[in-house]
Amino acid sequence: MAALGLSDVDGMTQVWFVDTDGRLRGGAAAVNGALRYVWWARPFTWLYSLPGIKQLQERVYRWVATNRYRLPGGSAQCRFDDKMSR
Repeated sequence: MAALGLSDVDGMTQVWFVDTDGRLRGGAAAVNGALRYVWWARPFTWLYSLPGIKQLQERVYRWVATNRYRLPGGSAQCRFDDKMSR
């Protein structure tokens, strides 16, 4: 993480993806970047470029990231205290 210029807090708050050109993406952009390498998901990644879809995906990503400890398979260890990010 440090080699990419990311802090521990950055790593706790969202997923990260480094593209082949070295571009660092976080959140829904990272998920879309990774999905471009999954043959069956690739056709859906173009949706991210549509007006309003990027914002919608980011909002959904934030909700999931904030509530991940409540989702199936989640635990109290998945909870991120917002005070850490301040």
